[in-house]
Amino acid sequence: MFVGDKGKALAEFYMTNPRLIPRRRMRDYVAGTRPQPRQSQPGAISPGMRAWLGACRGGPQSLGSFLNAGPISEAVNLYAIAERTGQKLLYDAANTRITNLQEVNRYLSREYRKGWEIEA
Repeated sequence: MFVGDKGKALAEFYMTNPRLIPRRRMRDYVAGTRPQPRQSQPGAISPGMRAWLGACRGGPQSLGSFLNAGPISEAVNLYAIAERTGQKLLYDAANTRITNLQEVNRYLSREYRKGWEIEA
């Protein structure tokens, strides 16, 4: 389910069978009428690309920094665990532990094969 400022959309796995919620919004939708993305000027550099280039040149880190990817990946992984268990998770971020379902903490890390261990 995707919740936005103008409503909700629900789809099945792999985004199949998308539909708007509530149902009356789906009745008002006409296939092929979604808004087209705005076109920029030919040769224009997007704000995101401008920030990335600035970071490459020694400026402040862009929002796409690997330092930002960790918390985002953590959130996505927690979503996957919640989806797998079908239950609400209580997460202790400071200790990287799920506190209400001890048995699912095994999904937060992996056991590496001999020779492929990660050394701290």
